[in-house]
Order: sequence, then structure tokens, then C-alpha cells
Amino acid sequence: MKIYQFLSLLLLPLFNLPELSAQQNDSAKIINLLKDDYKTMQNFDINKHISNCTSDYLLVENGEVWDMKREAMDYQSKAHRKIDRKDQFTIRLVKISGDMAYAVYGLRSEVTENNKVIVITWNESTVFRKVKGLWKIALIHSTPIDTK
Repeated sequence: MKIYQFLSLLLLPLFNLPELSAQQNDSAKIINLLKDDYKTMQNFDINKHISNCTSDYLLVENGEVWDMKREAMDYQSKAHRKIDRKDQFTIRLVKISGDMAYAVYGLRSEVTENNKVIVITWNESTVFRKVKGLWKIALIHSTPIDTK
């Protein structure tokens, strides 16, 4: 192998640095959006949740498919509750392709209400779509894990 061929192989990854940096930046934005959105369940802030999601958002949970209207009814029915919710995410994968992305993660939630603590765990995946330059949640699929 000639020296210029060897040097070109060494320098080739440098040409992909801007794309790699943009993907890392988008991955961080996606993870932050995910964590911020789950905070809306702490105080049942449906308006913030709506602003985090696409107009065609869906939730798949417990064998049901909910649109935003159905999820808003759920948030509103729980708005009177005083809870403390702590979420711990185990991000397994974030994959980005253009203006679409998905994340696969584990979620462990500790919910305290009336001095009673409930721990719930899920395997989840979320689809994200970039809308007017901002990442939004298009779909959440949640599968509870039976820890008994």
C-alpha cells in the first residue's frame, strides 16, 4: 500500500465528523425530550405533553391504542392526585434516520402517593419525528414487565 493510500484511509473518518456530531446532538435532544415528557406525568401537565408530541401522536399501552384526545382525558382524570414520581431510564438504543428516529429503553418508575410507594418497570420504544426543526414524540409503545 502506498503512503497516500494509507493516509487517505486514516483521514476518511474526518470527513464524517460533522454528520456524526449532528447525530450525537440529535440523540441528546431526543433523550432530553423523552425525559422531559415523562416529567409531565408528575403533575399531569397535559399542555406540555401535547407540545412535546406530533399532531398524530399515539400511545400503545396495556393492549390499547390511545390518541392524544384519549390520553388527555386520562391526564385530566388524574390531575387532582398528589404524587411524587421518579423515573429511571436505561437507554438501550437511539437510531436516527433523517427526520425520523426511535429509541428503545427500559423505564423504572417509583410512584409515591399517600405515603405508599409503587415501583413499576416497562420495556418501551418511542418513535420521534422532526417537525419544523424540533424533535417531537410520534408514538410510545409501552410493555409492562412483571417483576413478581
